[in-house]
This record gives sequence, structure tokens and C-alpha cells, in this order.
Amino acid sequence: MATAVSVETVEEDLILKFEIAPGRSPEAESVAQAIAAFVDVLRAAANVVDPDSSLSVELVGVEPGSQMFKLALRNAAERVRAGADRFPLFKRAAITLGPLIGTTLLTVTITNLITPDPRIPADQMAVFDEMSRNMAASVELQRQSARFWGITQDEPAFNGVDVLSGHDRTLVYQVPRSEFAERSGIWSGDAAEVTALVERRTATWDVILVKPVLVPEQRRWTFARDGLEFSALMTDKSVLQAIHDRTLPLQIAEGVTMKIEVQYRERFDGKAWLPVPGSHRVKRVISPRAEPSLAGLFSAPNGP
Repeated sequence: MATAVSVETVEEDLILKFEIAPGRSPEAESVAQAIAAFVDVLRAAANVVDPDSSLSVELVGVEPGSQMFKLALRNAAERVRAGADRFPLFKRAAITLGPLIGTTLLTVTITNLITPDPRIPADQMAVFDEMSRNMAASVELQRQSARFWGITQDEPAFNGVDVLSGHDRTLVYQVPRSEFAERSGIWSGDAAEVTALVERRTATWDVILVKPVLVPEQRRWTFARDGLEFSALMTDKSVLQAIHDRTLPLQIAEGVTMKIEVQYRERFDGKAWLPVPGSHRVKRVISPRAEPSLAGLFSAPNGP
């Protein structure tokens, strides 16, 4: 007889929605990077709101056929101790507004986010206001928030970002694409006067391998070029397969010279083209080559 298993139903606290420009489709990597950066913003906000807490952000659902991602906020310590308890209402509200408060002090209506009752006691509002001020003064939160908006700016298919309340899908805030650049810190002033240009580049570089990550998954390796270190996501399937099959050439080790084909994005800041941090990917290791084993011809490494 089959044993019934009790599965916890986890409800979302907020929904992150990417508005997509007509006729465009975002790259899967851009979506993944944006979600990961948004989670980092939430964690930075949580650290300001409650330095003793440990925020766990869970992806509890994705709307079929859309770019709507359901997220749940959890106190990691409470999750272990008391079965996935949520953050208190006001803390969740402040953390959710972190991507905005980190760049601008806002006067927002938070009642739809935390409770359907608009009558919020003055002492509780005072606590929320203090949280907002602390987040607005946080350098780390501003840095993470700018990184998130920079990623959305670099993906031309993103036409806007919406955050909705999890319990009733009320719109908490909405940021159009016209505000991405200013929020990312690309420029200050009237963003409407500047057109941000982002282009994808492909190049062949001679580099020195500083730190490989020897797991058969797409991870960031560290290289040096002309004396400057940079990280790039290793996406060469033959290299990942060789790691999986334990046939990676001994020449691929720290300190060796390599020739790689790298793909990255550059952003024009109005004066010059500058590489977009975090956009580098190793598409192919030209030398030394990692030849797959016979077993590798019939299997593929695990990847995200």
C-alpha cells in the first residue's frame, strides 16, 4: 500500500513580473541573471531590516507561458525551527520594497502589500518608516539594486518590471524601461536625453587561467588578460564533458596560458564602449583542447 506523503503548500509573498516588449523574447540567461540579482537585492534589504536574520528566497511557482515568478520570503532559522515561518508582515513589506527604497526615498501605500486593512497603527507605520530610511542609507543595498537594474537594462526584451503582492496580486510597484538606466547608475540626470546602446561582442583572447572550477556545470572561472583579472562563465560543452568524464587535460590548470573564444556585452555610455560586468562567457576553449571521451559522446554534463 502506498504511503501518503504530506507536502507543504508554500504561498508566494510576492510576484516578480517582467514586461516583454512586443515582438521580442528575452534570453534565458538574462532572465536567470535578473532573478538572481533580484534575490540578492532582497537579501541586502533583509540584512538592513534585521541583521540577525538569514533570508531564504524560494521560487515557489512560475506562471505558464509568462514571465511571472512567484517568490516566498523565509527566515532560514525559523524555517528549521518552526516549519517555514514567514517574516513578520512589516519586515516582508520593507524587504519587498528594497529595490526601490535602495535608490530613492518613496512615499508608498503599503496596505495592499501587507494587509487588506488600511487602518495601520501609527506606531507600526513609524517602524516601517525607520526601516525605509535605513535601507535608503545602505550602500550595499544601493549597489545590489543598481546591479539588478543594470541587468534589466542590458536585456532589450525587458520593457518593464512589476512587483505584485502574493496574496491578492495587487500591483505593489511598476518600473518602466525608461527608468532602468537611471536606476542602474549608468548616468544621472534626465535619462530620456540619452539612448543606451548595448551590443554583443565575440573575440579570441590569449589568457592565463587563474582559477578553474572543476565541476561539470556552468560556473565562473577566473582568468587574467594583460595583467587584469576577470571572471567568465564556462559554457564550452567539451570542457564540461571532460570534467564530467574525468578526462580533462592536465594542461588545463592554474597558471597555464589558454586561447579562448569569449562572448560578452558592451554598453555605450555616451563617450565610449565599456564591457558589461558579469556578461563574459567562454564559448569555446581553443587550446589546450578538451577532447570528450567515448562515453561523453552519449551523455551530457549536468547544467543549470
